[in-house]
Amino acid sequence: MSLSRRRFLGGAGALVALPAFESLWPRRAAAAAPTSPDRLLVYFLPNGRTPATWVPAAAGTSYTLPLASSGLNPFKSQLTFMSGFDHRAAREAAAIADHAKGTGPVLTNFAFNANTPLNNGISFDQLLVRELKPTTRFASLQWGAGQPAPCDFGPSTCTYTQCISWKGAGEPLGPVTSPLTAFNQLFAGSGEGATEAERARRRGSLKSVLDTVSGEAKSLKGQLSKGDGVRLDEYLSSVRELELRLTTPPSSTCTPGQAPAASLDYPSQVRAFHDLMVLALQCDLSRYVTFMIEYGLSGRSHPFVQSYGGHHALTHGGAAVLDQLVRLEKWQCDMGAELLGKLKAAKDASGASLLDSTAVLMIPDMGDPSVHDHENLAPVLVGTLNGKLKPGKAVRYAKEPLGNLYVSLAKAFGLTLPRFGVDGVKVLGELLA
Repeated sequence: MSLSRRRFLGGAGALVALPAFESLWPRRAAAAAPTSPDRLLVYFLPNGRTPATWVPAAAGTSYTLPLASSGLNPFKSQLTFMSGFDHRAAREAAAIADHAKGTGPVLTNFAFNANTPLNNGISFDQLLVRELKPTTRFASLQWGAGQPAPCDFGPSTCTYTQCISWKGAGEPLGPVTSPLTAFNQLFAGSGEGATEAERARRRGSLKSVLDTVSGEAKSLKGQLSKGDGVRLDEYLSSVRELELRLTTPPSSTCTPGQAPAASLDYPSQVRAFHDLMVLALQCDLSRYVTFMIEYGLSGRSHPFVQSYGGHHALTHGGAAVLDQLVRLEKWQCDMGAELLGKLKAAKDASGASLLDSTAVLMIPDMGDPSVHDHENLAPVLVGTLNGKLKPGKAVRYAKEPLGNLYVSLAKAFGLTLPRFGVDGVKVLGELLA
């Protein structure tokens, strides 16, 4: 006998939507094997890179990584080392200094004007969110290990040096900079020692508050103008998104483990974020993550690798401090390589390596930092994005528009972009499988 959903519900005396019970599926419909979703992880590197020790001297499949990028050697077959991208948006950004010019539009490719209120464009990660509409608990995550630092010529520039993810004009998505806060963000109510009943009560109380807010807002709708009604709808949409984030428990197969300590030294802070990024992707809590190992215009000292000067000062210190600068840049790259190793070792629900399903974009804000070069960016693309990218080579461009990198990545994610930012109009076929 066919047991239809309507008859089942009618017998219960109510029309309530049912889950997709496996026992009601047609016998011929076996459960499909889980597949790996496409993922993006952006790893931002501040204050440019020294070309001689970062960029391979030769292009092609037989190339040698110089000292600062040598930590990527174990992943050469899985990466594409690109150089020669023209960051036109940085060159054309108005009324602002070079570090803010380089960092602010590095993912938006939008030439903003710092004389007006925040007016950057949508960043590539947020374009994926908008177009692909992920159903994960978090549409995207923005994290970073930056420490407070001077702004780049004026307070209005802080946002441009401390934020690479933008939902749109005037909507910067600033990074969470505490691993413990990020842990609590992922696992609300998952405090160490809390029982599942305690976590459920917390989620229930949060939902109760949000239900009250939504109910009161809806009661106003009949009193509002058409324009205010649109704004109210946008507000209610954001409340629903908040409810999803705060009240949906993580997958039962995904355990948070021990929360990071509230106080960590800098290398431990970076590594804690690495673990959280792997966990977020492995648990499918989000598929789009941006991480700033430091803010643009970073002045942090790195004495643990015998680099004692502030990062920004070292980039302008010449030959006398070059060794310190290269050690610092190498450490940052080595940290990125540590994360790649964790992604490669971790398996998602399909049993595949996370690195195989992820496009990891390690991108600096400029080329040669000593001259604030915006015409020779050298990012690295790692992973195959479920076979959609074609790694294993170094590619040398001659002032290739940076926007074309994002148009190409969009194609790999299944999107066709007629344009992205100031100059993104073409797919770079050599990057795609």
